[in-house]
Amino acid sequence: MTSRTPLVLLHPFPVDGSFWEPMRGHLTHDAVDRVDAPGFGQAPPEDEWSIAGFADRVAERVRGTSPSGRAVVMGLSMGGYVALELALRHPDVLSGLVLADTRAAADDTLAQDGRDAAIRAIREDGLDRYLDGFLPRTLAAAAPAEVRSALDGMARRQAPAAVIAALRALRARRDVTGLLAEIACPTLVIVGDQDALTPPDMAQVLADGIPAASLTVIDGVGHMSALEAPRTVAGHVDALCETIVD
Repeated sequence: MTSRTPLVLLHPFPVDGSFWEPMRGHLTHDAVDRVDAPGFGQAPPEDEWSIAGFADRVAERVRGTSPSGRAVVMGLSMGGYVALELALRHPDVLSGLVLADTRAAADDTLAQDGRDAAIRAIREDGLDRYLDGFLPRTLAAAAPAEVRSALDGMARRQAPAAVIAALRALRARRDVTGLLAEIACPTLVIVGDQDALTPPDMAQVLADGIPAASLTVIDGVGHMSALEAPRTVAGHVDALCETIVD
């Protein structure tokens, strides 16, 4: 992949695009564009938005900024849901796809109830209290203190209203499992072997369903693989990008 072909990065919940900075420092090319979801980082807030609608906006951004009108898109967790919708709704903008610590299935009833409970908890007890319970589940048990601190800082500077709107978007997303065979671009699926939220068996579904996909399992990391092992993840992303010529 030449330096003029962008790598577009879509961050996880509940942080913004600064999540990618550790990994970005290990990438070998410089055409990197990170996109904040509504209300996160520098993006304007919205009370209601959808995973599919955000994918449409990412497609417009790629068409408007990439010299070829195409990009390699990487999404982790929530960003992976957006990247999947992008691949299905706007295949013309993709040169390649990286799906990290994410899944194809929609929330089941239990998970939807959990989203609702999280929204109530944020409204009643505040964002910090919710994050106290949620964030530890996203990292491997042996994650270093500096990684925990970095994630904590990113999450706690987000607006509670933005986190609530994202929970609604996550709750309402569709199941794309039956559509994976439509994704034709080269695809890398990455998952931490200790990911408790979207474990390796969910990554295997993606790798099995997407015709041109390969699966990489990273030892010793949890759901936030690109933050826990930025050099390793960057190496795998670079390897995919090097095979792509626009």
